[in-house]
Amino acid sequence: MKNKLLIILLVTFSNYLIAQELLPPTEITKGKFIGKTAALRDQPIITSNKSLGVSEITIVPNNLRGNRKINDQALPLGADPITQFASGQFRMLETEANFGGGNSSQSNFTPPDPSGAVGPDHYVQGINSVINIFDKQGTLLLGPVALGDFLGNGQNEGDPIVMYDQLADRFFVSQFQTSTVASLNNILVIGVSETPDPTGAYFIYQFQLDAFPDYPHYAVWPDAYYLTANKNQGNTTYALDRAAMLAGEDTVTLVGFNLPGIVRNPGTVFSPEPANLTGFSFPEDAPGYIVYLQDDGWGGAITEDHLKVWELDVDFDEPGNSTVSMPLEIPVAPFDSVFGEFGEGDLAQPGSNQKIDMIGGVISYAANYRSFEDHNSWLITFNVDVDGNDRSGIRWTELRNSDTEPWSVFQQGTYAPSDGKSRFMGSGAMDAQGNIGLAFNVGSANDFIGIRYTGRFDGDTAGEMTLGEAIIVQGSGIQTFSNRFGDYSHLTMDPNDFSFWHTAEYFSATNFWDTQIASFRLSDGFTNDVGVIAIDSPVDGILTSAETIQVAVRNFGTDPQVDIPISLSIDGVVVANEVIAGPIAPNSNSSYEFTTTADLSVQGQSYLIAAETSLATDQAPVNNNAVKTVTHLFENDLGVVSITSPESAGGLSQETVVIRIKNFGANTQSDFEVQYAVDGGTAVVETFTGAIAPGAIEDFTFAVQADITVFTTYQLEARTNSVGDQDPSNDAATTEVTNSCMPRATEPNGAGCQADGIKQFILNTINVDDGGDGCNTEPTNGPQGYADRTDLETTLSNVAGQNEYVLQARHNYDAGAGIEVLSVWVDFNDDGIFEQSEQLIQGVPFPGANTLDSFDLVIPVDAPLGSHTLRAKAIDGAEPGDINNPCSDFRFGEVQDYTVTIDDTLSIDDFLQGTTDLVITSLEDNQFDIQLPTDYDGQVYVGVSNLLGQQLTYKAIARGNDGFRVLLNLANLPTGVYIVTVNDQSGRFTKTKKIIVQ
Repeated sequence: MKNKLLIILLVTFSNYLIAQELLPPTEITKGKFIGKTAALRDQPIITSNKSLGVSEITIVPNNLRGNRKINDQALPLGADPITQFASGQFRMLETEANFGGGNSSQSNFTPPDPSGAVGPDHYVQGINSVINIFDKQGTLLLGPVALGDFLGNGQNEGDPIVMYDQLADRFFVSQFQTSTVASLNNILVIGVSETPDPTGAYFIYQFQLDAFPDYPHYAVWPDAYYLTANKNQGNTTYALDRAAMLAGEDTVTLVGFNLPGIVRNPGTVFSPEPANLTGFSFPEDAPGYIVYLQDDGWGGAITEDHLKVWELDVDFDEPGNSTVSMPLEIPVAPFDSVFGEFGEGDLAQPGSNQKIDMIGGVISYAANYRSFEDHNSWLITFNVDVDGNDRSGIRWTELRNSDTEPWSVFQQGTYAPSDGKSRFMGSGAMDAQGNIGLAFNVGSANDFIGIRYTGRFDGDTAGEMTLGEAIIVQGSGIQTFSNRFGDYSHLTMDPNDFSFWHTAEYFSATNFWDTQIASFRLSDGFTNDVGVIAIDSPVDGILTSAETIQVAVRNFGTDPQVDIPISLSIDGVVVANEVIAGPIAPNSNSSYEFTTTADLSVQGQSYLIAAETSLATDQAPVNNNAVKTVTHLFENDLGVVSITSPESAGGLSQETVVIRIKNFGANTQSDFEVQYAVDGGTAVVETFTGAIAPGAIEDFTFAVQADITVFTTYQLEARTNSVGDQDPSNDAATTEVTNSCMPRATEPNGAGCQADGIKQFILNTINVDDGGDGCNTEPTNGPQGYADRTDLETTLSNVAGQNEYVLQARHNYDAGAGIEVLSVWVDFNDDGIFEQSEQLIQGVPFPGANTLDSFDLVIPVDAPLGSHTLRAKAIDGAEPGDINNPCSDFRFGEVQDYTVTIDDTLSIDDFLQGTTDLVITSLEDNQFDIQLPTDYDGQVYVGVSNLLGQQLTYKAIARGNDGFRVLLNLANLPTGVYIVTVNDQSGRFTKTKKIIVQ
């Protein structure tokens, strides 16, 4: 290894010193060498959770986030100032590899924390508790193997990180370890492969720290493996003796640092990131680098948004000589890194009130670094709120330094196309030509969470991802029991220096997380490689019989190119073969205009234009062509694209109608008629005054309102009545608007409403405890005192003898005994009205206060099968409000909606062995053996909840010889009382017991 001196007398050409004041380490310790493992290929394989016999469920610990904005005047006030609103115009290549990784059938952990790295022949993926090894075509070579078996510590804990050390041709795998035994607690367990083969043996080390090392993020660097951790105390940044670990030495030094001058985000995961080396070149004696964002929205000493960068100079021969610099502050464009508070989530999901946590206020993993001939580049990414309404985009910043210049912003941008979707959990890197690849999750209230990618070529317009967005995998499910997601994704570079490899989480089915692994390239780094990347003109408009075609051609290769053959096709027919004289410089774009023109003269027709290069020596023909559809527009073509108001809600009456109009044609349109009609009735006709340019969209608000007072669903149609419109097919738009039965509380929480209503609700498998707060409003923009919890479902029977249930509810009004009253309906006919015949509990008083009271609920034997909405209404009966009207407002109280599924089949209850109960045995170290003796042969589930009703885990468990059995490892949970629930998911059988975590 290279030894470094404490006092630097000369700044070498390899590194620009960013600060003169240097501070010593705050911790120097030794890691424990556990030994060398047997070959990983000889470890036991996990085929699925159900086959484990006695399965294990572990709660993943983390330092919970309470993210919130402290300084409301922080910049930006409104939209992100450097947002890229449109995806790039250049063609993005399809993925090279694209295959499924680990999923929740292999692991009982949520979230999966996917991490992965690629070597010359393998891709190694880690998810919480499991390792899988693939070849580069996606064939599973080995796994799933439990992390605890692989790393030899026998425990499956969490936050796995996988790296490939390209300088040594070795793999690196880590997880943390916690325990109630002090000597086994707060440990990072790390394995470094003995050889380049990741299926072989590993050198295993354990490093014990002074506090729980949550969210550990590592980086490969020439002199060390650098590490940061989300710790509540002590130092947070470390250097591990890389050379000693690669050699399998018995003694490995860990040097720990505090980061001077840092301001921690007061309410989220602490995540400074070390620079991770990509490629094989690096400046001699380069220090390690650490970066962290500083958001003025956090308040305190941060007056403007910036990045801080520290240098770590480490001497493993004399660790006390190691130093950390004072930070370099790098100003950046204002950003807002704060989303919703922890527990609420940030991203809405389709058909559910459960939001997903996108994780703001952290640097995304990994912060990848690459050295070029005349500069070094460092790509930093993190999530930002682009509009003040929790729509996320990805802020990316390329920092550069050189032999003589410190780190500074070379370019920065926020990738957030304006399609209503959030982009988050991004991870990016640069290839050997300086092209940037960026992969991320994408989702919205209307779109399942999926995974996509984009990129830019070196030399393109600064601050823009110039390549079109492409899909890695579409999501097809949601998560209803937790806001936890991620907690990170991971993009790494292939040692070929050009392929980007990425892994991330998504949902392939409801409450079933999955991961995907994909690779893509922007260039191959070949000597000869030319292709068309975009067709720049013509664009949609009034086209002619002799249109000029202009294209963008890129030289992806390393040699200049001349005399490049290029062809032009219209609708699949070749119309020109020409030659680009050139030269086109390496790694650069050139514009070319065909001398042959194209006949695009038919009005209303769309044409498919394709251009393709055919260089004889081209080494990568996959990127030779680009295509584009161009439409010869009608001169006059207007239409309504949507009706934006009114929207379905409760308590609608006379409502304003707003429509969105687009000029599809080539001519500006002005002063034309528009109309709307409700349920095919008499149309309301008004005039749009003003002008709409070609391609523009404008909103129009009708002066006459629509009467939608009755509780029902209405059909609204709106259209343009433009004289001379040449395409009537796009004139009209329709929508359905439902005026639903949705009451509200007229008094806010501050006026005392928080004591009334339903503070805890228990029915079969539903158990929701709101603590002391009432008048809950869910979602937060809904009617006050109305909680839409229809994402919570239980199954009830209509079979005589099995159709009687005890509903439990609690209110917190001290003087409310006999005054607070409860009614319950089930909307059996699913019309949203809750008729009197559907009322099952009729204004029954609560006999007590601040306690769970019981109410009899009987499902009619003729109740229709299937899912229906259950409405519970509880109010102060001495104040204004009708307890027997499911739709009327009230002064103090609350209305909650749930989903009940009516079933007529036998449940597990019929198979229980006599009076056999749920048996829980407390073992050492907060382990719990859960047993349910039964002959039932269906699927059984176990859940763990805290006393607030928050479900911490819910998983299927395996059947043994005498019933069902599962081992719960709750050593990571805070001391307290928890509820264990075992049920058959249909909900008619439920067993619950309390346990105490010491």
